[in-house]
Amino acid sequence: MFNKKKLLQNIVELYYEQVEQMETNYDIDNRQATKIQSYYRMYVLHKSYKKNQNATITIQKYCRAYLARQLVKQKLSECKNRRNIIYLSHQAQTIQRYFRGYIYRKYVHDFYLRKKQLEQMNIKNQNFLQELRSKAEQEKEEEKIRHEQAAKQEFMKLATNLHHLTSTKSQPGIYKPPFAKENPKAFDIEVETQLKIAFQTNVQWKSQKRSGSAQRAVTSQGFRIRPQSQKLK
Repeated sequence: MFNKKKLLQNIVELYYEQVEQMETNYDIDNRQATKIQSYYRMYVLHKSYKKNQNATITIQKYCRAYLARQLVKQKLSECKNRRNIIYLSHQAQTIQRYFRGYIYRKYVHDFYLRKKQLEQMNIKNQNFLQELRSKAEQEKEEEKIRHEQAAKQEFMKLATNLHHLTSTKSQPGIYKPPFAKENPKAFDIEVETQLKIAFQTNVQWKSQKRSGSAQRAVTSQGFRIRPQSQKLK
């Protein structure tokens, strides 16, 4: 017959054995449970991270696609506007070219008006050329007068010390040869007369600056001369 008391005793002993074994393996079980929990939590967090990462990548993908489409639309719009500006500028230049041609043909390049302007310009040119010729002739005359005056001054300067070449009552000068048909002239005046005038002018000018103490002689023609010790400059 089945002994209930013995069976109950065996169950109690088994329980205490298991309790004692559990107390002995508590640290090991605790470490194993902690490790299982850490792995589980790591798995949960990694799964959540991957989910968020995939969601972020998806959002970034859609945002970049949206921005790329907007950029492409902007580029296309700018390109279209640039083509429109080039086309409209060309059309505006064409219109301006035809309009300017019309204005020039009607008001600027009119044949009769152009002919009248050319005639007026020709008259102005003729007047201007006449003024230039008259001015050139005037300058030529003035230059001629200046040359003549300079030549006269040079001649008078050279003739100042040539009084000894003039004629006397007893001896004719070299510029008044006795057998010559015509006496040599300078500036439409006889050279001998020029020498006398130059000498007379020089002596009168010198006499105003010198005192009366200097001795002077008078030639047969009545001109004053310096003594032989003084030389004419």
